[in-house]
Amino acid sequence: MGRIQLPKDALKKVKIGQAFAEYDIIRTDPELFVATPSTLSSLDPDGQNCFYIGRRGAGKTAITFEVQRKFPRCIHIIPQIFDLLTLPLEHEEFFDTRQRPFKSLMHAMERALVDEIIKTWAEDGVFRFNKSYDSIRRERGLIEDCDFDSRVLNLTEEIFEAYSKENDKLWLRQIKRSKEIIEEANSVATNGSYDYVILIDRLDESWDGSESAIICLMALMHAAVRLRASTDFIRPYIFIRENIYDRIRALDNEFSRLETSSVFLEWSEKKLIELVERRLVRPFNTKPKLGGEAWSYFFDEKDQESTSSRVMSLCQHRPRDVLMLCSYAIDNAINAGNSKINHQDLDDASIRYSTSRLKDLGDEFAENYPNISLVLEYFYGLGNQFTVNAIEDFIQKLLINESISKHCKDWLFDHTTPYRFIEVFYGIGFLGIKRKGRTQYKESGKDSNAKPAFDNNTIFEIHPTYHEALNLRFVLISDLKDETMLKNEGILEDLPESFQLDDYKMTLEDVLHKLKGLPVGRDGAKEFEEIVGEIIKLCFFRSLTNVHASERTGDNTTIRDWVASNRATGGFWEMVRNKYGATQIVWECKNYAELKADDFHQIQYYLNDTFGRFGIIVFRGDEVKDSYLRHVSNIANRNQAGLIMILTQKDMEVFLRQSIKGAFKESHIHDRHDYFIRKVS
Repeated sequence: MGRIQLPKDALKKVKIGQAFAEYDIIRTDPELFVATPSTLSSLDPDGQNCFYIGRRGAGKTAITFEVQRKFPRCIHIIPQIFDLLTLPLEHEEFFDTRQRPFKSLMHAMERALVDEIIKTWAEDGVFRFNKSYDSIRRERGLIEDCDFDSRVLNLTEEIFEAYSKENDKLWLRQIKRSKEIIEEANSVATNGSYDYVILIDRLDESWDGSESAIICLMALMHAAVRLRASTDFIRPYIFIRENIYDRIRALDNEFSRLETSSVFLEWSEKKLIELVERRLVRPFNTKPKLGGEAWSYFFDEKDQESTSSRVMSLCQHRPRDVLMLCSYAIDNAINAGNSKINHQDLDDASIRYSTSRLKDLGDEFAENYPNISLVLEYFYGLGNQFTVNAIEDFIQKLLINESISKHCKDWLFDHTTPYRFIEVFYGIGFLGIKRKGRTQYKESGKDSNAKPAFDNNTIFEIHPTYHEALNLRFVLISDLKDETMLKNEGILEDLPESFQLDDYKMTLEDVLHKLKGLPVGRDGAKEFEEIVGEIIKLCFFRSLTNVHASERTGDNTTIRDWVASNRATGGFWEMVRNKYGATQIVWECKNYAELKADDFHQIQYYLNDTFGRFGIIVFRGDEVKDSYLRHVSNIANRNQAGLIMILTQKDMEVFLRQSIKGAFKESHIHDRHDYFIRKVS
């Protein structure tokens, strides 16, 4: 059979999709889903895995879409609890998982999950509260009136009140109540119609990276393992970033209990090529075969090095990276008038791709290694390969750098030997180890228990992903002379308004302090407006520019709205501009804890073709009530699918804390947007 004839402008018809699964075409097209060992595990009804571990862009969210397609009985939880829950004891008291403080927290999580299942049974009409199930009946208020987060807060308060008062009988009663509810629920679930998958995803929704958050997640993980073993009706899946999983590994003294229920999201080159091919052939009725043939219809393979090998060598075995690079290359090929993507298109794409990936690397690991992006910057202009001596010289130059010693001291001073330093940078996928002409990098999805092995003769190589962004020379650096100055020009963090780094961090800390100490009410309204304006300028400067106040008068009060130009070239804010026509982003500031109907009427003034159909209300409360959601839904229905997003004080604090750590992430605001979309649709 001869080759299929595709249209001459085939590349123009291709929709490669979004690098972020939340907005990708995979949400509605199951044909794009690629089966890997980890995805097959998630779709196995008898599987015992509870935890799906991967770096950013490894495909965690895509799995949740497929699981929900395959299993209609799914409960999707995006927990807020990690930021809301204040632990009642010192953190050190929770470190031993066999002692009462941790057990108390774990049982609260366990009970909250089971209650969530029972709540769904009742809503689906397959269960009624009656005297036959005495423990469940007594739990009815917590089950029906609370969501998962508020239930955890109530249960935690209850059980720790007994613990702190040393009331052993009351404490044991709380522990037994959890077991009794599970036993009764098991007796209810006599057939498959009671089986549910609980998907716990997007931990970034309310994640401040604190030790408290790690302890709470650890308790939730132990609860999930226990429930998988002790129930017939619940399959809990928790999707966790690899760097967070590593922190739990370091803290948990019974980590083996979790480890046996964990699966890493691994992608082979074959599966990644299939991922791209499925998207390339999607628009066409007659499709080339997958498995390499389809690739050759869109990529020029005339040169000695295949384009598929080139793409895979530049990327780090993550679907997001591959889709991003291919998307940039397709744009370049179309702009150049090429019918196929060639090596020059990939060369040009790699520059934009490399800069994006280097920024993302610094953001991703800022939680584990605060401000690690500063260290990455100082590789600028050096070589792509280093000896052990050169690494040691590099470390010594970092230690006398005032900015590094100030902002990276929390971790760098514990990693000043070449071995410890390389362990960090090998672990994040930045450095590889060269052996017998081949460089080995830590693959995304591989367990980081495996430490790098090297000696004084080993050569280390920076991953090709970062070569363009760091302007590296293709030379081996054997040492760094005293006169060699480390440079960081031209890359990474362009700070807002010509800030120096120290001033920027101090300003962020100052704004956070002011926000936490500001009284609620009319007297503090003007200062709250100023604080919100500072947050927009300091935390969203990459995408929102020309931030200015738009004042109007109502009820003898000056009302200030912040308006920012949306000039994003990617990510969340570009999606907002494309979806809502939002070239201007309006922020309304309310220095009180309860929103009123008038607050929603006011912001409608801006929902039009000039500004776009997207606006934000920022207020001092900590809860988005159902009445607020009804207003948001009504506005969405009246304004051609427009959206009002509500941000709380906690959200503002998350933006500030992430920026202080040097993690310019959009995941939190991404998830707040998705929350409102689900609620109003």
